[in-house]
Amino acid sequence: MNRHRRPRCAARLDRVYSGSSATLRRVRYDVTTWLDENGIEPELQGRAALVLSELATNALQASPGSEYNVHGSLSSDGEVVLSVVSRTRYERPPPREHWGPPSLMSEGGRGLMIVDDLSTDVEVELPSTGMVVVTATLHGESPA
Repeated sequence: MNRHRRPRCAARLDRVYSGSSATLRRVRYDVTTWLDENGIEPELQGRAALVLSELATNALQASPGSEYNVHGSLSSDGEVVLSVVSRTRYERPPPREHWGPPSLMSEGGRGLMIVDDLSTDVEVELPSTGMVVVTATLHGESPA
């Protein structure tokens, strides 16, 4: 008996984007439109758009010019799971305590910290050499 069974997937989003910062607007538009079409409230749409924007920006900074993939699933109870798959030079995921900037005056380094604050759960995995998958889970009210 599986006590931690995930709810059935009600909708999926699968996209591939070029490795250009020009794709960031499209990523936000695609996820917001997808969630809106599936009856998700605007507050969760906005959080999801910001989460994906941060994850896509991280992907572009880690591997400029390389394509990245965005996957989303929406369960019948309103759980939104968003993943960005991209290239990386790291051999292991950063520990959670390093998900913020090294100092308050640093120009960058806040992406995963922001994603973590906006999400119910965040996982960073390196399933194979040169590849990273960052998955964020968000909750809101059930779709109408």
